[in-house]
Amino acid sequence: MNANVNTNALEPGPLRRDLLLQEALDRQLDTLVRQANRTAALLEKSKMEKSQLRNLLNVAVTSRSPEVVINFIRYQIARDKDKWSLEQKGFGHTVIGDLRGIVKELAGKVVEDVTARMPDAPQAETLPDIAYARLMQLYLGYLNRAFYYGKETGDFERLREGANA
Repeated sequence: MNANVNTNALEPGPLRRDLLLQEALDRQLDTLVRQANRTAALLEKSKMEKSQLRNLLNVAVTSRSPEVVINFIRYQIARDKDKWSLEQKGFGHTVIGDLRGIVKELAGKVVEDVTARMPDAPQAETLPDIAYARLMQLYLGYLNRAFYYGKETGDFERLREGANA
């Protein structure tokens, strides 16, 4: 047997849990996209560059830690106020609020959904962290895409409309 193969991943329990987790995450995507559109629209008059949001997304993908991502955002706010905004309702603090608010709330719904459908889910104690990290990554990916659209087309109004769809 190959020593690199995770035999737990081949067992029906973890496979079912992972499938239920993916289905529960998928049910939250429209809400995430709308919030990402709403937040990206705040950048209409900013000097934000596409590479800066890609850097944020890279931090989220490599660390998988919401607190590491929030720390990075605070650093960006402090070093580049014109792009990230010091204001509490500015872009940087809004992203932090989204991560600690709606993204975390949706992660809770995902966990409730999975545990309701599989009460004896293997490694259930890891579900909250997994769901939160994955939704954070998805949210920041959608935020990056929305900003790219707005920056390239200049049509931030359509982002605001999409946020309210």
